[in-house]
Amino acid sequence: MAVERVQSAIARARAQRAGLETVYEIDEDLPMAEDEEDFIEPLPPEDWNALPKSGMTARILDRARIVTAGLAEHSSAFDMMRTKVLQRMKTEGWKRIAITSPDKSCGKSMVAMNLAFSLSRQVELRTILVEADLRQPSLAKAMRLSPQGGFAEVLRREVPFPKSLVRVRENLAVLANRDRSPASAELLHSDSVPGVLKEIERAYRPDMMIFDLPPLMLADDTLAFLGNVDCALLVTSAEHTTTAQVEACVREISDRTALVGVVLNKYRSAGAASGY
Repeated sequence: MAVERVQSAIARARAQRAGLETVYEIDEDLPMAEDEEDFIEPLPPEDWNALPKSGMTARILDRARIVTAGLAEHSSAFDMMRTKVLQRMKTEGWKRIAITSPDKSCGKSMVAMNLAFSLSRQVELRTILVEADLRQPSLAKAMRLSPQGGFAEVLRREVPFPKSLVRVRENLAVLANRDRSPASAELLHSDSVPGVLKEIERAYRPDMMIFDLPPLMLADDTLAFLGNVDCALLVTSAEHTTTAQVEACVREISDRTALVGVVLNKYRSAGAASGY
């Protein structure tokens, strides 16, 4: 799907709305202010350095298609996306971003991981990547993590979130899922979600929380959760996402939160320059 078609789809879907819509091109083959009534006196922060840490070898990063852990040649597209998203979120005072896609095989989890690792190279930022995809979890396997519990267990308060978070960089922690969870949409729609997210923020003071969500058009999980984030990034595939899917997803996202941008994944430009 060409860039122009994505931009046209966004324009039609968002014609009556004001906001920023940016298309980020990525070749996958390359290696609220709170209401007064909700105010709670902040507690002393937990010790971030006490979180368990998992070493990420070059082999693990390569197999997970994470190219943003260092200054790699192929990280520039993700780094540009990071900068534009971060600038918008800082301007708006946002801290929570969801990443979703119209359907499967668009590369949303790969984008989420690369965005998180790109942010981790800014040492003054603290980032938490939360796998909110309870239907088809993949982050623990991709990054070879062994968490004591996943997001479902944290939401059900079966496992405290300090035992679920794993630091993969000094300033980046991941909350990944070990297994699929039944009744995932009901769990993501439960009353416990806002409280748990606030507890994590109060305890660890993240500058950014990234939520890897299921595809928007395959289940209602993402629709149930979008109201808990400040903005969303839509990952599409140049190889099979249709204009109608983009338009439908933009409308659904915009009804629930702000659309911060659209990623056009698997896009190959024959005339692209190979370096600065």
